[in-house]
Amino acid sequence: MNQSYKMLYKLAIGFKKWEEQKGSLPEEVHDGLKLMVSECARNQMYPPTDINQLMKILPLPSKEWGISGLESIFPPEASLLNNEFGVTLEAEDFLEEIESPEEYEQSIMKQILLYCRTNNLEDSYRLIRIFLSNKSHSVIPFYKLYDFYGKISNSDLINLVSSCYEEVVNIEHYRKCPNCGWTLEWKKGNWRCNKENTCQALSDFRSIEHYDETDEKLLRMKSGIQKYILLPGMSELRIADKLSEKGYKVTMYPNIDEYDIKVETIDYVAMLDVKDYYNPYQLALYINNKTTTELNDNVWYIIPDYRAKLFPEYQKRVKDYLHDDRKHLVKIFSESEVYKVLGVSL
Repeated sequence: MNQSYKMLYKLAIGFKKWEEQKGSLPEEVHDGLKLMVSECARNQMYPPTDINQLMKILPLPSKEWGISGLESIFPPEASLLNNEFGVTLEAEDFLEEIESPEEYEQSIMKQILLYCRTNNLEDSYRLIRIFLSNKSHSVIPFYKLYDFYGKISNSDLINLVSSCYEEVVNIEHYRKCPNCGWTLEWKKGNWRCNKENTCQALSDFRSIEHYDETDEKLLRMKSGIQKYILLPGMSELRIADKLSEKGYKVTMYPNIDEYDIKVETIDYVAMLDVKDYYNPYQLALYINNKTTTELNDNVWYIIPDYRAKLFPEYQKRVKDYLHDDRKHLVKIFSESEVYKVLGVSL
């Protein structure tokens, strides 16, 4: 981890913790400030002298921070803080890409992934991912989650899956998202589904439902699970179901999530990797950091239809940001394009 990467990580995780917990600023923010001072000195830039100055810099596009090399890890046009919502979606995507859960302890799914790989638990991993990709499990009574534990039968994994959920109190204060089933909250005069509020562009929010009254203990997916597992997972399950109905042999999360979907025919095998970065620059970074041997004709990067709808030129922008040596190596399709390529009727 070079110093600019470490600086970005410390600032992003520090302000993310502060956004969620409030109170005093976490130590990571102060560590990030020290690293920014050092990076500014290295780049012969005037450094922020305190937290107030730092918080005036971080809402600016990162290309205006005056620190060289950031463009190799973060979108130049993106900021780290948004004055309205806190940590930006690009910063959250950056944190989600952190490989080690020791660095980003909130990434529960990465802990599940590493545990299953270490213990060769492919079937358990597949069960968990499919369960968390089902919108009917976004808000559930505790007994349904308890029933699912019986299918895992591994105490460590049960504890990790439990960490994907949190108790919902005062369910009458929420409404049910018509797209993903998660909890809508009333903010600034509108019902919102999580931070990005992606679902509002995909469903009719004019007619939304209350949750059924119940005496059961209710749980909802934590916001990171809803954003990074449920929403793309809904696309993954939809693709897998449609291809299976067409007669393709489909395997979900083969080799413990080496890819999302393995599609086999008599003639070839395709590995589909569903990617849902808010900013197309970050998908390009992900691909640019792959070795050319990892980029072969069998690997297809799939953009969920909801992302393509929200950003019509998403694929073009990704390709514009790719290095020249991989522009013609990489296959990038929207979800709907995959169906057309593989001859599936919509």
